[in-house]
Amino acid sequence: MKMMNAMMRTSGKMDDMGMSMTLQTMDMNKVMYPEGEQAAAHKSMSIPAMGMDEKQKMDMGGLGQNQGHDASQYRDNKSDANGAAIIYRCPMHPAVESDKPGKCPKCGMDLEPVSAKAHTQNRSASHGSANIGSEMDMDMAGMQNSGGADSNSSSKTLNYNMLQATHSTVLPKGPWRTFRFELTGNMNRYIWTINNKTVSEADKILIKKGENLRIILYNNSMMRHPMHLHGHDFRLLNQYGDRAPMKNVVDIMPMETDTLEFNASESGDWFFHCHILYHMMSGMGRIFSYQDSIVNPEMPHPEMGYKMLKMDDRMFHLKAENDFATNGNDGSLVYANTRWAFQGEWRLGYNNTDGYEVETHFGRYLDQMQWLFPYVGVDWRHRRHKQEEKSLFGQSNTKDDRKVFHVGMQYTLPWLMILDGSVDHHGYFRMQLSREDIPLTPRLRASFMVNSDREYSFGGKYILTKLFSVSSHYDSDMGWGAGITLTY
Repeated sequence: MKMMNAMMRTSGKMDDMGMSMTLQTMDMNKVMYPEGEQAAAHKSMSIPAMGMDEKQKMDMGGLGQNQGHDASQYRDNKSDANGAAIIYRCPMHPAVESDKPGKCPKCGMDLEPVSAKAHTQNRSASHGSANIGSEMDMDMAGMQNSGGADSNSSSKTLNYNMLQATHSTVLPKGPWRTFRFELTGNMNRYIWTINNKTVSEADKILIKKGENLRIILYNNSMMRHPMHLHGHDFRLLNQYGDRAPMKNVVDIMPMETDTLEFNASESGDWFFHCHILYHMMSGMGRIFSYQDSIVNPEMPHPEMGYKMLKMDDRMFHLKAENDFATNGNDGSLVYANTRWAFQGEWRLGYNNTDGYEVETHFGRYLDQMQWLFPYVGVDWRHRRHKQEEKSLFGQSNTKDDRKVFHVGMQYTLPWLMILDGSVDHHGYFRMQLSREDIPLTPRLRASFMVNSDREYSFGGKYILTKLFSVSSHYDSDMGWGAGITLTY
């Protein structure tokens, strides 16, 4: 996952680091879980090599002379159980090698141990060494064409590029149209879109019977999406050309580009969507609608059905949290859908000195990554500190008695920190920086807040169940507190 995080630019776009990815030919297990591959590599090196038949020994005789020269540069390195020197190589950038463990300077992945013997065999094979027998040539070529197996691994990862139809799948002659779909979304808010639009925000795609349609899919997100087309099978273009396999679902990995083709041979409306249920219901889909189609008698109210479909990604959801602490009652709630959100938070003291604070925001997420959130709301607070204070901007602080309307904007910074700037109808400015739910361990979370009113707080909680946590925090106005946090 460390490498996946490095592939996300601050703009939200994915960075493929120069790798061309398609059809799952890149083994994502190596990318996301390199520790598993490293363990397998160490295990394979600890097992003595089995004997080879005489023909293979003769075929590899010349290679052995070459590799003896190449392997000498690693003679001071550690050796595997067969006495071969060990080097370290990046699984994504094989040209990056080292005689010591470390990180790849290009992608940040851990370098994997590889025997120098296997390394020089690979190098000779890639340069077409004449000393390798024809059977070895065929095996190596097959592995390279499949795009799946590593020469030092006993397993082969299957992928779409290996699939071949039993007969030609070329589409019938007809006019062609091409669509480019970018799979987008916000993992933090559970929003999933195509070209930054949900089903309800996009028009139906009108098509004509007899057309050939090409869909170029690019996954610009950090999750895989099994994309499914109702009512049709499509060609999934791969190395086999005219015999490209027929599918109705293609599982597209992060940063992959895949191309689908199908013939418009039906009638009516057909759904194209991600087959992960909550991705589909949050809006990752499109409707292909045949022009001049006969009304389906099994759908007496098609317009009502279409409205109900669009309701899925417009539905609002509620989440809330309340901390019942010894120094006061703190809480927050969010009522939101794909674009709109109502936010509220409160701090209620147990005496007049601590008083109370209530703040609300109502706004809309604007940009593709939904990091920009302009809002309007109210800020209502009262206490009896009776102290003259100045904000960091030199304005008189009104925390003792503030009842104002305000407008502002939140922006999500790297590390999911929220920068919040606002101004009220009296011209009072405030800036705030905060972060909730900082993961320290699988169950331990931390948080902090600091603003231009010279307020600050920090704390932590330990998750007991889905609903309950034990917590403690410090607030610059209310002091230390501990209690139980309820999360919904």
